[in-house]
Amino acid sequence: MSKVPALELNDIHKTFGDVEVLKGISLKAYDGDVISILGSSGSGKSTFLRCINMLENPTKGEIIFNGEPLSLKPGETDLVAANMKQLTQMRQQIGFVFQSFNLWPHMTILENVMEGPANVLKRPKNEVKAYAEHLLNKVGIADKKDMYPSQLSGGQQQRVAIARTLAMDPQVILFDEPTSALDPELVGEVLGVMRNLADEGRTMLIVTHEMNFAREVSSEVVFLHQGLVEEKGTPTQVFENPQSERCKGFLSSTF
Repeated sequence: MSKVPALELNDIHKTFGDVEVLKGISLKAYDGDVISILGSSGSGKSTFLRCINMLENPTKGEIIFNGEPLSLKPGETDLVAANMKQLTQMRQQIGFVFQSFNLWPHMTILENVMEGPANVLKRPKNEVKAYAEHLLNKVGIADKKDMYPSQLSGGQQQRVAIARTLAMDPQVILFDEPTSALDPELVGEVLGVMRNLADEGRTMLIVTHEMNFAREVSSEVVFLHQGLVEEKGTPTQVFENPQSERCKGFLSSTF
């Protein structure tokens, strides 16, 4: 294993007006790590995830990708990218799967998956098409490639979103509660795809409320409370022997 983390976050703070949502979160992810980020609503999980690739600008902190610090400078209230080219390159290597799918409604499923590698990475169209079809097969919806997002169930749309992210060949994938917008009977099909990615050795940070899934696939579990890391460790440590009373209370209310 490389001794340089694929992703390193140091002392990440985020303030919205007078409210400090993140109060100094640090985390390291090495290649192949699957880190589940748990916590009650309002604990800062999604905000932290969005700060990693600057969808939210952190107020303070350091983001290091493959040993290279992201160049940041003070803006009006938060840090902003000092080098947009560097930020763009980093974003291309950090995939993001949203809870609300964010597919392009006017494009077919196949076109959605092809868009990034064809237009951003400028790869040959025939090569991109073949790879996109391979990925749709991988997530179990190859037969839907000529349909439009509105014709698919939520679970199918989320699997397209995962395929679209994989099409960019990211080194790290961030998942922001990828099953929270789904009907309960559709959750399993998305978790199954994610489980396969974990088995492949993909590096993933997952904000999730799916406790059994987190317990099964994670190499590390991080529990956030009021904008801080309240507890972290292996799934066995966190789920079977939590040290924090807040973590114990959270887990007892979810199982």
